[in-house]
Amino acid sequence: MPIICGTDLSAASAGAHEVARALAARRGDAEVVLVHVIDEDTDARQVRVELDAHAEAAGPGPAIRAELVIGPPDATLISFAETEGSDLIVIAASSSGTDLGTTAERVVATTRVPVLMVRDPAPLLGFARAERAIRVLVGVDESIACELCLQWTHGLRRRGPVDVVVGAVYYPDDAAAHYGLAAKTLVDRDPEIERLLARDLLRRFGSTDRVTARVRRGLGRIGDHVVELANEAKAELIVVGTSQRTGLERMGSVSSVIVQTAPQSVVCVPPTAAVPTFVAPVWQSALVATDLSQFANRAAAYAFAALPAGGTVHLVHVVDHDADVDEAELTRALLALAPAGTAHALAHVVRGDDAARAIAQTAARLGVDVICIASHGRSGLSRAIMGSVADQVLRATRTPVLVLRPG
Repeated sequence: MPIICGTDLSAASAGAHEVARALAARRGDAEVVLVHVIDEDTDARQVRVELDAHAEAAGPGPAIRAELVIGPPDATLISFAETEGSDLIVIAASSSGTDLGTTAERVVATTRVPVLMVRDPAPLLGFARAERAIRVLVGVDESIACELCLQWTHGLRRRGPVDVVVGAVYYPDDAAAHYGLAAKTLVDRDPEIERLLARDLLRRFGSTDRVTARVRRGLGRIGDHVVELANEAKAELIVVGTSQRTGLERMGSVSSVIVQTAPQSVVCVPPTAAVPTFVAPVWQSALVATDLSQFANRAAAYAFAALPAGGTVHLVHVVDHDADVDEAELTRALLALAPAGTAHALAHVVRGDDAARAIAQTAARLGVDVICIASHGRSGLSRAIMGSVADQVLRATRTPVLVLRPG
């Protein structure tokens, strides 16, 4: 899977080419493919001479295969990368006097291959040549492309030292609803929400080695805030997913704003990219939601079975806000569900009139890795009228849910 480097033979693209070869050498690749795209009216013979001279001027490193291709720049470069089975396109973010920067943005918007847009080659070259660490900010949201970004960054860390900042932008009302907290203000920062978000960012990345978390309250475009986070963190590279919107929608997309305004180099990972899984999630905590019925309690055994001995299982029972119950007795009944010699158990009696929402919010506050719940398997009219708490939890939470069905 060779690295594809797009070039317009300018000084800016020469820097991108140098980065591509240094990264290829770090990966142990045999060659880098240098692609220059022209239209039908261009003198191909003269350009071929220039392209070959450009390739020959490069220093020691992986071999350079120079390819001269006719067609529209963005579509041709994308097609070439996919035909070659490439896993990375490297291109300069801008180039004085040419439309290379615009081509790069169009490539980002439509490719299925991660794209590295090079603005400042020096940090990337230092990292690739094992001379220094590189500082990377990963923009995190709930998209599949973000999951691929995290894995792509783990892959980069396997090539050398990387200081990672996982960053996220939050809006206080949405975040308060997610965690089941009272919304305080739409303008000021909320320290409790930021603490929970930072915890979840680190857990989601899956490592704390040379990793920090930063969150920022949002007031405007998310992309602008991500760039602000990167600047504050002194990041030298931004890794972000792209939803690959088109037309007018593209103007407000997060990745588009970052690509256009960030002073750093940017890696854009599309939602269809073939990125290997380098770090698998490890469950350390689980939430068991039960109404204390015989069938619902069976979910507890599965939660304890899924966790290591040092894990924690939170046993949760939801009651109405105004319910007159003996919470101490309910707590004892919950703790009695824990098998001996298994993960640590904690009991929670939660008050809320919407059981599914209360379960989802409790799981978010506790930061569990999985929710375990039994479904009574209603069907037909009964399901339509009463609904299913398990189904509602699936819709209300961002946490993985293990549903135990009737036998």
